[in-house]
Amino acid sequence: MQFKVITDIREFKLLEREWNLLFDRNTYSVFQSFVFNYYSWKEILMHSSSNSLFIIKIIQDNIAIGFFPLYNDKTNTLRFINDVHSDFCDVILDKEIDLNNLFQFILKDCEQKKLQLINLKENSILTQFTISHNQCNLTSSVSEKYTEFEVDKGIFPNNFDKLLSKERSEIRRIVKKNVNCKHEVLAKSHCDFPINEILTLKEKVIKNGSRNNDFLPINQLKLIEKLYNHQYIEISLIKDSEVRAILFVMKNKNDSLFWIDLYDNLGYTSTLYNYISYITANSLNNKIFINLGRGAYKWKIAKFRPNIRDLYTVNIFSSTFLKVNYIIKSYIIAIITLLYRKFK
Repeated sequence: MQFKVITDIREFKLLEREWNLLFDRNTYSVFQSFVFNYYSWKEILMHSSSNSLFIIKIIQDNIAIGFFPLYNDKTNTLRFINDVHSDFCDVILDKEIDLNNLFQFILKDCEQKKLQLINLKENSILTQFTISHNQCNLTSSVSEKYTEFEVDKGIFPNNFDKLLSKERSEIRRIVKKNVNCKHEVLAKSHCDFPINEILTLKEKVIKNGSRNNDFLPINQLKLIEKLYNHQYIEISLIKDSEVRAILFVMKNKNDSLFWIDLYDNLGYTSTLYNYISYITANSLNNKIFINLGRGAYKWKIAKFRPNIRDLYTVNIFSSTFLKVNYIIKSYIIAIITLLYRKFK
């Protein structure tokens, strides 16, 4: 087993073929795709001089069997590439390996101090490693939730058995209320990236206070456009005389992940109708799997009764001192945050 660290974007680009082969062999989210990671680095992260690339290529018998897509941030902490915008993070692996050897390579051979790995599903090999290895220099905790559900083939909401009669009636009421709106699903195969519509709606949601001024910066839109052009994203859109709601949906086979949404001053109603319309259109002829992404939002739980799952954060340190220091700082920050919320 060999490990090679990739630190240059030109070398990163050369990994594309091997990366895609591994990605296609297993079931990963789009966040583990080469396109997402490469263009996250190129369009977003590499423009900060405090960030440095640190991808680990895992090699066995001269063949790539995995990639660990990391970068070093301004605090000298190794993190997944673009983890703050990734609902799910993970290593890409085609074969089982001894993770002890991998972490020894990172912490000892490469003299790194800390890894902070967020948004890991419970079934991730990294999560399972921390659960089964009670080592003194790592921490593991549930840090977030995500929600998901399956919808059978048929006419929505009749094809979704988990919903109560009153909840189906509420969905029909919302559909009736929006009868004058048109729903479209845009994909690269038949439509160019609708940048003008996105920018127009973005300006509206910032102006009405639904989003902050830094919502969807240009570099993030460039990443989204790359994903759209590579057919990893399709766009669910609601409009009447103008565009009312946009939803970026990450596609991987029959799985759909609702990633980022924009909506006008109708807010909740327009974005919920967008969700309903997308599910209706896609479940008519196929059983589908819907992932609502990070966050167990009350309105999503109330309307769709999804399964609620845990996401984990794993911290791995090169020494017990660094671990203790991290725990103390985290405790102090938690106390300050609690006091601030109490007295503000």
